[in-house]
Amino acid sequence: MPGPDQQGMEYGMFTHPVQGESRSLYQELVQVNRKLEQKVQELNRAQQRLMEYRKVFECTGDLIYVFDRDYRYLMANEAYCDCRKSLFPDLIGRTLPEVIGADTFARVKPRLEACFAGNELSYEDSHDYVDKGKRDLLVTFSPVFEGEKVERVACLIKDVSERKLLEEQLRQSQKMEAIGTLAGGIAHDFNNILTVIAGYASLIQSNGEEPNEAVAMAGEILFSVERAAEMTRSLLAFSRKQEVHLETVDLNQLVAELHKSLSRLISEEIELVVRVCGAELCCVADRGQLEQVLINLAVNARDAMPGGGVLDISTGTAELEDEDVPAGRYAVITVSDNGTGMAKEVQERVFEPFFTTKEVGKGTGLGLSSSYGIIKKHHGEIRLQSEPGTGTSFRIYLPLSGERPREERGESEGRLSAGSGTVLLVEDEETVRDMTQLLLERHGYRVLTARNGHEALELYRNSQESVQVLLSDVVMPRMNGRELCEQVRQLEPGLPVIFMSGYPADVISEKGFCGGGAYLQKPIKPEELLGVLRRAISG
Repeated sequence: MPGPDQQGMEYGMFTHPVQGESRSLYQELVQVNRKLEQKVQELNRAQQRLMEYRKVFECTGDLIYVFDRDYRYLMANEAYCDCRKSLFPDLIGRTLPEVIGADTFARVKPRLEACFAGNELSYEDSHDYVDKGKRDLLVTFSPVFEGEKVERVACLIKDVSERKLLEEQLRQSQKMEAIGTLAGGIAHDFNNILTVIAGYASLIQSNGEEPNEAVAMAGEILFSVERAAEMTRSLLAFSRKQEVHLETVDLNQLVAELHKSLSRLISEEIELVVRVCGAELCCVADRGQLEQVLINLAVNARDAMPGGGVLDISTGTAELEDEDVPAGRYAVITVSDNGTGMAKEVQERVFEPFFTTKEVGKGTGLGLSSSYGIIKKHHGEIRLQSEPGTGTSFRIYLPLSGERPREERGESEGRLSAGSGTVLLVEDEETVRDMTQLLLERHGYRVLTARNGHEALELYRNSQESVQVLLSDVVMPRMNGRELCEQVRQLEPGLPVIFMSGYPADVISEKGFCGGGAYLQKPIKPEELLGVLRRAISG
C-alpha cells in the first residue's frame, strides 16, 4: 500500500488536485513538529544545565545568596540557609536589614551601592558563629546585569580562617628563619669577643707567679666565657638546624647550674624549686640543646602561672618497658607547675609546630615542638600529664650512659706548655688577631700576621720556607679561608692548616668554606688552640 507521501502525490497528480494544498500543510506540520522537538531538546538541555548549576550552587561550603535592588532575597544556597535558619527558616522574600541586622547592613550598604553601580567588590570580614566561634571571611559582591543595568547582586562568602592560619604560620616560619640568620651573625661576632676575653684571661693566669686575687678573677672570667659560649650555642640550636655536639653530660650538674638562669626567666611571684637526686645521672647529649629544652619548659610553665605559683624541677631515674623507646633504665628530668593546666584537646596538639593557645604576639607555638624534636634526636622521650586547674608536669626520659663527664682542666695542671715554630696567622678582626698573636708569642711561637687572604698569600710566598702552619679565620672578605688554603697548598701541598670561626661547623660546611684542615669554633680555649697547634707542627 502506498505511503502517505505517495498517496498525497497520487491524489494531487491524478485524483484530487486540491490535495496539493494538504501536502504542503502536512510538510509544514512536519517542520513545526521538528522545531518543537528541537525546542524540547533545548529545554531539556537547559534544565540539565540548571540542575548542574544548582548542584554547584549547593555542593559548595561557601555561602551564596542573591538579592534585588530592594535588598530582598531572591535565592540562597543550603549552606547560607543553614547559617541563618536559627533565626529565619525561610529567607526568600525577606530583606537584608531584617536578616543580617540594621548595624551590619549600614556598614556594608556603601559597598552594595557601589556594586549596583556595576563594580565587583571583595573585602575581608569576620563573624562570630554560634556553633563555630569567630571565623575569618572573604566577602565578594558581584553585579548581575540585565542589559546595561544591574538588577541583582550575588554575594559569595568564603571561610578563609584556615588560610589565614596558614599565612600566620608562614609568617612565623619566615620570622624564625630571619631570627636564625640574625642569631648566626650575633653568635659569630659574640664568639670573636669571647675569644679575646678568654685569651687575655688565660694570659693573666699564665703571668701569675703564685695563686693570687688576679689569677682567681681570671679563672672566674674563663668560667663565665664558657657559660656565655653555651648561650650562643643554645641560641643557634633554637633558631636553626645545627649539628648535635654530643658529650657525656651530668644531668644533676646541668639542672643545678641552670638554677640562676631560670630564676631570671620567671617572675618574682613564682617560686623555683630545684631538687637533684643522689644518684649519678650521666647521658650522652648536647648540653646546649638540653638547656634549651629546660628553658622552653620553664617559660611555658611561667606563662601558665600568671598569678604566681611553684615551678618544680627535679631529677631521678626510671625503668621504661613500652613500645615508644627501648626498654631500660633512663634518667628523668621532671618540670612541674601548679598553673592553669591543659584540657584534653590541647594536650593532644601541644607538641605540634605553631600550635599555641597564647594570644597573638605572646608565643610562636615552636617552644614545645622544638623541645620534642630535640629529645627525640637524643633517643629519649618527653611525656605530659596535666589537668585543668591543677597544673602540668613534663617528664623527660634520656638513656643513661656508663661514661663519666670529662674533667675540666683544674688549677693543678699548671701553665700551658710552650711550643716552637712559625705560624702564619690570618684574621680580619684586629682584636682577635692581636690577642692570638700575643698568646702564641708568649708560648714560644714566631707569628706572622695578615688581615686577609690576599695579604696572607703574598706573605707566605715571601716566607714559605719558615712557615710551619697556617692558622686562618674562615669567613673573610675577598678571599675566604678555604680559597687561601687551596692557593697555599698549590705552593706547599703538605702544609698543616687550622681553621677557626665564630660560626658552627655545620654552617661553615653548608657554605662550602671549610675543607682540608682542622676546625676550631670560637670562642677557642687557649689550651685547646695550643694543643691543636702543637700537634699540627709535630705532624
